[in-house]
Parts: sequence; structure tokens; C-alpha cells
Amino acid sequence: MPNPHEYPATSPAEEPQPSQRTSGALDPSADGRHRSAELADEMAEPGSANEDGAGQGSRPTRPLFRPVGAPIRVRKDQPRTAHEMTAAAEVVEAVEAVEQALLRRLARLWTTVFINREFTLLWWGQAISSVGDYVWDTALVLWIADRLARNQSWAPLAISGVIIAAAAPQIIVGPLAGVFVDRWDKRRTLVVSTALQGVFAFLLIPPVLGLHLPWAGSAHLPIFWELGVIYADVALITICSQFAIPAQLALIRDIAPDDKEDQAQEMTQALQGLAVVIGPPLAAALVFGVGIGWALLVNALSFAVSFIAVNAIRAPRSVRSVREGERGHFLQELLDGVRYVLGHTVLRTILISEALTWLGFGALQTLGYFFITENLHAPPSMYGWFGAVFGVGAIVGGLLVTFVGQKFGLERILCVALVTSGVFVIFMSHVTSFSLALVAAFFFGVSATAILVTAGPLAIDATERQFIGRVMAVLNPAGRMAAFVSVVLTGALVSTVLAGFHATVLGIHFGPIDTLFTGTGLLAVAGGVYAWRTFASAPSPQGKPEPATPEQRA
Repeated sequence: MPNPHEYPATSPAEEPQPSQRTSGALDPSADGRHRSAELADEMAEPGSANEDGAGQGSRPTRPLFRPVGAPIRVRKDQPRTAHEMTAAAEVVEAVEAVEQALLRRLARLWTTVFINREFTLLWWGQAISSVGDYVWDTALVLWIADRLARNQSWAPLAISGVIIAAAAPQIIVGPLAGVFVDRWDKRRTLVVSTALQGVFAFLLIPPVLGLHLPWAGSAHLPIFWELGVIYADVALITICSQFAIPAQLALIRDIAPDDKEDQAQEMTQALQGLAVVIGPPLAAALVFGVGIGWALLVNALSFAVSFIAVNAIRAPRSVRSVREGERGHFLQELLDGVRYVLGHTVLRTILISEALTWLGFGALQTLGYFFITENLHAPPSMYGWFGAVFGVGAIVGGLLVTFVGQKFGLERILCVALVTSGVFVIFMSHVTSFSLALVAAFFFGVSATAILVTAGPLAIDATERQFIGRVMAVLNPAGRMAAFVSVVLTGALVSTVLAGFHATVLGIHFGPIDTLFTGTGLLAVAGGVYAWRTFASAPSPQGKPEPATPEQRA
């Protein structure tokens, strides 16, 4: 009896059809698998038949499909010719050359943008810390407005408390800190300040979350006590920042080459735009998604990253206002800084312009949440996206100043930015569409960041190194004092005098919030007009100040 797994010898005319040839391969027996492998070997070998298929030694033609169970064989490529190998080597060399050129360009771009290793560490450390700051600021506002003081008439005052807690140390401690920053080593001052900020940021987490502490029991507090703890923590972190900010600005002049100082200052100011883009949306997602605790943790960890980066900086010896072995005179040094600012055209103009601007913009910090939820009727979660759009505009504003600042002049850009920022705030205050409000917020971000990016380098360029701390101790507190007054008045007016206020002027509706926003915009316009007239009448706005240094007087 013939074996069903064996094929009989056949002539080419009697060659079995493909279906017949593969039938044995479908047999699960060992013989069937063996025959399938043999058949695959036969099909893999080149046939010896003529083109018409006749001849004694002809082999079966390859089937359309591989038999089931037959191994897959891959035929090896034939050896390349010398010409092919040469062409392949040329292609590889060309690709490597392009890659090396691209890497060199990227390295050159990185060096151009970030100047050197020390500035790169400082910039990235401060960028991450700034993102944490905006996450922290936005999260606290959302937490108080939407959870602690929800549907309460005193909610605007509660949010004003956060801003007051941040502004008061700048007004009181800022001038004092500037004197000591000018005396101390700048890098060491920044390292210690950043470390303390991280510690205070971590300490806020247990009372806000009501965590159980082994040594103190439950940290859950009543609402007003919890608000008090938040305000105290904000104040402590802000006190540390009064030492960190002027130390950072002075450190930039120590680690950046002279021809790169303006670029370094502009990049440092522009990173705030990046922080505004990332911080508010991230805070809203964390607060409404996983809870306030994660937002506070992000802020604390950002200080830890900044501490590591700043501690790795290798900076030269800082210029100090008091020589080694000499005893400083605090009051005299403080008054020297005030006279230095008032005696300089650029610094004095920046002081007055920023005071007028902050006097108006303080209201935006207090009423931004209520403008979105009440005037625009948007959900609270959109508060973060509103800030993100502002941040995108801030990035655009920083880039514009970087590329056109030297062409048009920083003084002219500062004046135009002050006026346009006020105009966009006035426009935004009277729109009822969330989309139009986002457009206005974008252009307001462009203008507001242009103010910061131009005012900072103008002030630093006009200031001698031993006065940087005290100049910042005059400019920053003056602006914060204006913001402080604005916050107090805004919170009090909306909660009392303007509560329920409605009026129509020339067909334009005015409520409590849009009325105050209109006033803030007009103040910014006034600041721009003042700066324009002052710079236009000054023969040399970037000249060095006349007041003598303490060393010169000695």
C-alpha cells in the first residue's frame, strides 16, 4: 500500500497541481512535516529546466504560497562590487558630515543663547523655580476662591490677603535686604535664600492638607486659621526672595561677559513668560484634578532643583559695597541707594512709570478670578488657561524685545508697551466673549512682558555693580507699594462701595470689576506718556549717575 505522505515520481506532464503538492504538508504527522521541509528545500533550489519547462532534470516550480510548516529561508545577498562599496562609503561619509555640521550648529546656538555653563545653570534653575512660583500663586488663589471662601462675600478680601502677604515683605524688607546683598557674596546669598524658600514651601503642605503629624497630631485647622498659615508662609517665602532676586541680578553681571550682559538680563526677564505659560494651567489641572497638595509639592520641588543648580555655579568674587575689614553704616548706605535712583534719569523714570503701572495692575491680581467667573461666565478651571494665553503673549513679547530692542531702543519700547498694555486692559474689561478676552489677554501679555524685559536691562545697565542691590531695593518695593495700595483699595471697593454697582456711559456698561479694570488701564497709559516725555527731554538717558560712591566720598 503506498505511503500517502510520499509523492510518486512524475514527469513534467504529470506534475501534481499545487493543491496536491501541499496536501502532504497539511498532515500533522512527522512524515508530513519532513516531506514539507524537503519540498521547501526543493523549491528553494534553482531549477535546471529550459524556459519551456521540458527536460529530464526539471524541478517543480515554486508554489504561490509557502507550505504550512515549511521553514522560511532567506537568501543571502550577493557580494557587493568595489563600485557599490565605494558609493555606500561616500553616502555614509556624507550623512556623518551633515550630522556633525548640525551638531556644531546646535552647540553654537546653545552657546549663543545660554552664553556659558554658569549662566545656563542659573537660567534653568530660575526657570524651574519660576514655574513652581506660578503654580503656587495660582493654586492658592484657586484654593481660596473655590474652596475655602466659596460663595462668601469676603472672598475678594481673602484673595487680597495673599497678595498683601506677598507685597508687605517687599515694601518693608526689600529696602533693608538690598543693603545687605550689596555687602555679601552674591552666589552664597542666592544659595541660602533658595534653600530657605524650599523649606518654607514644604512646611505649608501639612496644614493645608490636614495631615496627621506624629509629633503634633492632626494639622487640620479652621478656615480662618488656615488662611493665616497661608499668609504667613507666603510672607516668609517672599522675604527670602527679597535677598534672592537682587543677588541673582548681580550674579548675572559676575558670570556673563560684558558684551553678553544685556542678552543675559533679557533672557532672565523673558523666562517669566515661559513660567506663565506652564504654571497657571498646571496649577488648575493639579488643584481640580488631584488636589492642592500636589501643586504645593511642585513648588517645593522647584526650589530644590533651583538650589542644586545655583550651588553648582562657579562664580568669581563679587563686588561689594563695603571693603573687607570695614564697618558698614546701614542707614547711610540705604540713603545712598535712594539718592542714586532719584539722581538718575533712567532709574527715576522707571521708578515712576512702574509705580503707576503697578498701581493699576494690582487690581488684575485680585479680581482676575472673579472677572472670568462673573463677567465672562466661564468655569473656574478656565482661570489657568487665561493665564496660559497671557504667558504665550509674554513669550512673544520677550522675543520681540530681544530681536528689535537694539533697533528701536529700549526706552521707546518701554513707553509704547506701557501705553498699549493699558489699552488692552481697557478693551478686555468690556468684552463679554471669552474668546475676545483671550485675545486681549494675549496682547496684554506681549505688552506687560515688554515692560519687564526693557525696564530690567535699562535699570541694570544704568547701575554700577556695588549699587545693584540697593537700586533693586528701591525700584521693586516702590512698585509693590503701588500694587499693595491697589490690592487693598480694589478688595475693599468691590466688597463694599462698588458692590452691586452698574452704570452705562455712551452705551458702554460698567460694573464693579470692569470699572476698576478701566481705571487700571488708564493708569498704565499715564505711565507710558510720562516715560515718553521724560526720555524725549533727556539728552542722554543712559548716562551714568552723578552721585558719588562711598569709596569716592572717602
